[in-house]
Amino acid sequence: MMVSVNPFAEFYAGCETALKNALNRQYPDFPLPSILLEVPHNLEFGELAASLCFELAKHAKKKPRSIAEEIVQAIDVSGFPLIESVQAAGAGYINFRVNSETFSSLTIESARALDLEYGYVKASEPQKILLEHTSVNPVHPIHIGQARNPMLGDTIARILTEHGHTVSRHYYVDDVGRQSAVIAYGYLKLGKPKPKGKPDRFIGGVYAVTSCIMEVKRLTKAVESAENFEDEEVSKLKRDLDEWTSIVADMEKRFPKLFVQLFEAISRDSDPEEQVSKLIRGYEAGEEEPKQLLREVCELCLSGFRETLVNIEISIDSWDWESDLIWNGDVNRVIEELKKTPYVFEENGVLEFDAEKVAHDLDLKDVLGISDEHELSPLTLMREPACTQHGISRIICGSSREPSESLT
Repeated sequence: MMVSVNPFAEFYAGCETALKNALNRQYPDFPLPSILLEVPHNLEFGELAASLCFELAKHAKKKPRSIAEEIVQAIDVSGFPLIESVQAAGAGYINFRVNSETFSSLTIESARALDLEYGYVKASEPQKILLEHTSVNPVHPIHIGQARNPMLGDTIARILTEHGHTVSRHYYVDDVGRQSAVIAYGYLKLGKPKPKGKPDRFIGGVYAVTSCIMEVKRLTKAVESAENFEDEEVSKLKRDLDEWTSIVADMEKRFPKLFVQLFEAISRDSDPEEQVSKLIRGYEAGEEEPKQLLREVCELCLSGFRETLVNIEISIDSWDWESDLIWNGDVNRVIEELKKTPYVFEENGVLEFDAEKVAHDLDLKDVLGISDEHELSPLTLMREPACTQHGISRIICGSSREPSESLT
C-alpha cells in the first residue's frame, strides 16, 4: 500500500482532480477559480466542499443547484479510493466525503512507515526565517511565568525547520535601562564577587535586595522632606514606605548575608539613585567602565539562562544586545526616520509612537484581528532627557516582587 506524508492532501488532490475533469467535460470554457475546494464549517456537509456553482450559474444561466447536480453526475470517483461519495447539497454546493476506512488505513500505515517524517510536508519555496523567542531580561532567573516562551519558540523553530526552512533562533538581550543598572550598582557595592551556585539566581538576589533597599531609602527621604506636601500625599508616601519596609523584611529573611552586605554598602551612599542614573547614562554612551561593569553582570545572568536552556534542550543561534544597536547608531537613525512621519509626537519630554493612528491609516486592525472599538496605546520611543541621553524605552521602574518559582 502507498504511504503519504500528508494523507489529507492526497484526498484533497483526488477531489480536485475529479472535479476538474467533470468541469472540463461539462463547461470547458469556464475559467476555473484558484481555489476549488474548502473545508466546510460542519462535518455533516462532508470533509471538502465546492461553491463554484454559484459563480458558474452566472456563466451558464442556470440555477446553482441544477448545475451542482449535473456536475455530480459527471464526476467519476472510481479511480480515487479515498473518495467515498460526492453529493449536491443546499442551494448549489458540491460536497465530498472521505472513505474513512481507506483514509484511516493510509494514515496509520504512513505514520508507521515514515515515523518522525510523517506530517512534515516540505515547503515548495524554503525561506530563511529569523525567529526571536524567550528574551527574558537578564535580571533574574527564568521564572515559571516566562517558561512557556522558550517552549513555544523552540517548537515553532523545529516545525519550520522540519518543513525545510532555514531558521535562525535569536535572543534579544534587553541590557539597557534601570534594571540592569540597579544590578550593576549592587554588584559593584558587593565588590563584584564570583557567584556561588547558579549565576542567574545570584543576580536575581542582587537585583531584588538592591531594588528594595533603594526604594525604602528613596521613600524615607521623601517622607522626611514632605512638610509642604498635602496630607493625602504624605499618607500615600507613608503607606508605600510601610509596604516596602515589609518587603525588605522578607528580603532579609530570604537573603540574610547578601542583605546585610548590600544594606551596609548602600547606606554609605548619599544618593544611590544618582549612581544608578550615572551608570545608565554612561552605559548608553558607551563609556568604558560602565560598559565593562554592566556587560559583566548581564553575562553572568545569561550564563545561568544558557544552563537552563541546555537542560531543556533548547539552543540559541544569536544573542542580540540592545546596547549594540545604540552604540552603532541604529537606534538614532531609526528614531530620526520615525520623526519624519506623522506617527511620532512628544509629550512631557517623552517621544511617543502613535500606534492607533498607524493602525487606522494602514487598516491594520482587521489584519491583526483587533476590534475597531479597541484603542491602541502609544508606544514610548525615548525616555525623558533627565533619565538618559540616547536610550530607547523599555522603562521598568524596579519592583523586586518577582514570582518566587523559577525554571532551573
